[in-house]
Amino acid sequence: MKILHIWSCAGVSCRIAKYMDMRHDTQSDVIITEKWDKIGLNDYRTTRIKSKPMFGLRGLAMAKNYDLIHVHYHSIFIPFLKFLYEKPVIMHFHGSDVRGNWDAHLKRIKKADRIFVATIDNLKDSPKGTSWIPIPVNTVKFTPVSYVPKKNSAMTFSYEADKEAQAIADHHNLKLDIIKEKIPHSQVPQLMSKYRYYIDVKRDFKGRLLYEGSIHGTAGLEALAMGLKVVSKDLSIMEGLPEVHRPENVADSLFKIYEELMEDYISESSACS
Repeated sequence: MKILHIWSCAGVSCRIAKYMDMRHDTQSDVIITEKWDKIGLNDYRTTRIKSKPMFGLRGLAMAKNYDLIHVHYHSIFIPFLKFLYEKPVIMHFHGSDVRGNWDAHLKRIKKADRIFVATIDNLKDSPKGTSWIPIPVNTVKFTPVSYVPKKNSAMTFSYEADKEAQAIADHHNLKLDIIKEKIPHSQVPQLMSKYRYYIDVKRDFKGRLLYEGSIHGTAGLEALAMGLKVVSKDLSIMEGLPEVHRPENVADSLFKIYEELMEDYISESSACS
């Protein structure tokens, strides 16, 4: 089975592609723009295109040579792909692209064969049949260290919520470092290994404050995989990466869905011939 991932949010497409190919008889590829991957999140079978218009055209052209198309974030691709090709097309949303904004996408995605969301809160108001696909974490790169940093040491990445992060740290009597510069993804494990806590709070492009409870972004999940305690905006503390976020589990769950979709299309083709 040949699979094309169009776009990638926080490196999710590459992690899915890598573990899918490792564990199943698949060939997966990813296409993104160069500008979108400044910190090196996408490191597996990735085609990088300089301009957004050329990315769109190249993505549509490449799709011809694949059995299944897995679109991330950009719902605009769905009607074009379904017009051009008789093959399964999946739409995968990753957060604020649909958070409180499903109406903007419903017309585009009505012909998608499956609809996924990356965070469980986005199931609210989603179309019938939408599934939650947990964010996979690179558990080889992000693994617990053999020593324990100072017990009150905490870090967060600056996502327009520095005041809120500091207030959360103060509540738990933590000494917080706010990382404002862009860090290459390869260096993040070494950085996280210096801390005991990660404050998982950020604002999206609409100014909404994320996350709470057991819902975490990619950095928060990576911190859990490293053995850090992760603190949310509701002041709750979580420790230990849930099994559903292990990349092999995400890949295995997705492969079953891929197989079902391919079987459905083969059956339909046979019935029409």
